[in-house]
Amino acid sequence: MVFPSLAGCGAGHAGSTEALADVDGDHGGGLGGSPGSGSGAGTGAGAVGCDGLAARLQAALDAALDAQRLPGAAAAVDLGGCSFRGAAGMADIETKTPVKPGDLFRAGSITKTFISTLVLMLRAEGELSLEDDISRYVKGVPGGEQITIRQILNHTSGLFNYTESHSFLSAAEADPSRVWTPEELIAFSAAEAPYFEPGRDFEYSNTNYIVAGLIVEAVSGKPVVELLHTRILEPAGLVHTYLDGAEPAVPGLVHGYGSYDGELVDTTSAVDPSSAWTSGGLVSNTEDLTTFYVRLLDGGLLGPAELAEMTSGVGALSADALDYGLGLARRSSPVGTTYGHGGSIWGFVSASYYAVDRGAAIAVLINHEDGDAKRIVDDLSRILKMP
Repeated sequence: MVFPSLAGCGAGHAGSTEALADVDGDHGGGLGGSPGSGSGAGTGAGAVGCDGLAARLQAALDAALDAQRLPGAAAAVDLGGCSFRGAAGMADIETKTPVKPGDLFRAGSITKTFISTLVLMLRAEGELSLEDDISRYVKGVPGGEQITIRQILNHTSGLFNYTESHSFLSAAEADPSRVWTPEELIAFSAAEAPYFEPGRDFEYSNTNYIVAGLIVEAVSGKPVVELLHTRILEPAGLVHTYLDGAEPAVPGLVHGYGSYDGELVDTTSAVDPSSAWTSGGLVSNTEDLTTFYVRLLDGGLLGPAELAEMTSGVGALSADALDYGLGLARRSSPVGTTYGHGGSIWGFVSASYYAVDRGAAIAVLINHEDGDAKRIVDDLSRILKMP
């Protein structure tokens, strides 16, 4: 999820570092235990111990903040019995409030993995087929009778990305407080020519996951935010995650920034969060995101058949991605093949990936829209390989 015309063009200034935190988010001095996050075989966790690993990870996070000149960032790493929760920089530059490890950030397109999980849950229950055409559930999508749910989830539908629409961007910037309906967002896409015929190519489009949200509601007969809570957030114990703009906010969102003419600008409220909805509206923290991807990819939310569908890739999301499945990207990293997602939305950049074979889960959240969260994920991954 990204709003190109709202993206900054310069760099921010790194703030002071925050102390490490244990798994509960309280200030501490190292790593706590992390149940159920894998064995850590083949990594350096056992060799240096949790405290030594914590120091290296925090140093890498501090260095990344300086290198990218970011206002602030938070990171979580789970590896075997070690659980790192770190933070650096500022959550609010004006008040000089430091980032804390448990602080909330906009997660952007990480939302897509959550929505795809809901669709696959409905599929497992026989409520829909991935080969159903979307016109059975959603009206107003040109050519919807030729587009399948699978093509929506893996970005092979060809639907124009509404966040690339000049009309949408102009309207959003003209009235930042405007509340958007999913149908209005789809209409911006429908006004543009599709990228290609359904199934002929791969092109990432936020429109796909607005449609997916409407499919979830049409099939279940319930608001998507209700299903998020009852089917994913509550069972997985994700108490710091919510769909912004669709439910009351949870206190603790840090300020997000962009850089314009060399100055940091607070873009936290640049556009109403309803403009992202199920394509990128989640707010979360690093603890919840690592927990989610471990739970998902270890089979705690979906069965083997659905996980196989989700991890079957069709196209490359970006140069660093091996391929993209159903709301899930596969990419290489210093700790091996990982699955997860990244996100970018006004004021924020995110990345959360899990190396299943190594039992290594890493999440990074940044409060600057020009930050590179995946680069920091790789910085932290390299620490895990050190002897």
